[in-house]
Amino acid sequence: MRRKSNHLESIKKEAVSLLLDGYRTESVARKLEVNPVTVRRWLKQYEDEVDLIMAQRRSKEERMQEAAEQLPVLKEKYQKAIKLLGEKELEIEILRELVKKKHPDWKPPLSGSKKDML
Repeated sequence: MRRKSNHLESIKKEAVSLLLDGYRTESVARKLEVNPVTVRRWLKQYEDEVDLIMAQRRSKEERMQEAAEQLPVLKEKYQKAIKLLGEKELEIEILRELVKKKHPDWKPPLSGSKKDML
């Protein structure tokens, strides 16, 4: 008897899950081969859990909306950082050329680590 009870619970939860995903009550009832009134009753039975799930979804959607609003700002900052990096690399190259002119036997370190410079 316990097995049947667990199976029924999983069917109920599947129905509620489908409803939360946006499926119509009639479609869910047809898929699970039950009466639409039964599906509505199951939804009411799990109302507390449904409210919690919906609150979590709203929270997640709000966080996604905030992230989407920040995206243009982050892209702009990224582009500025890339531009600045390019300018700094050009500046370093110019300085290396100046050092080479003044000290022809000077060779730049292979990597940019401080160990190599010592």
